[in-house]
Amino acid sequence: MEAILSNSYYFWGGLALLLLLLEAVTFTSVALVFSIAASVVFLSVLFAGVPESMEGQGLLFAASGLALYFPIRRFQKNTAIGHTTGDVETSIADAPGGIIKSIEPGGRSGRARLDGPFLGAREWIFESEHPVQAGDHVNIEDVRGNIIKISVGTGE
Repeated sequence: MEAILSNSYYFWGGLALLLLLLEAVTFTSVALVFSIAASVVFLSVLFAGVPESMEGQGLLFAASGLALYFPIRRFQKNTAIGHTTGDVETSIADAPGGIIKSIEPGGRSGRARLDGPFLGAREWIFESEHPVQAGDHVNIEDVRGNIIKISVGTGE
């Protein structure tokens, strides 16, 4: 143990690898951020030899971890898919339009490709009260399980 602490770059390199493995198992951005922070301290100690004290290294670890955490979390929140669960009526009100991709015989069911994600998916199986054709613009009227009820829209 004393050999590890006397060569603190072993400690920080091992911590970086351990946190990276934890990230691979848990898929949380926190472990990744602090793995990168431990790598910063590892490289700093290995190549520059600073900071020499464990307190300084801990401070560098904390500062670099916090400096990385907030921008990465903001990026994740800005790029996350919209609604995946919740109030279906509110989701339908905000639902994107779409285009009929394919139809089944009879023209009242098939697959529709939406302009944006709706409840986590862009492509849905649909049912319609009236016959539709491939290429028609549609709006979502209701959701029943994994099937959307549509009406022909204006393409807006």
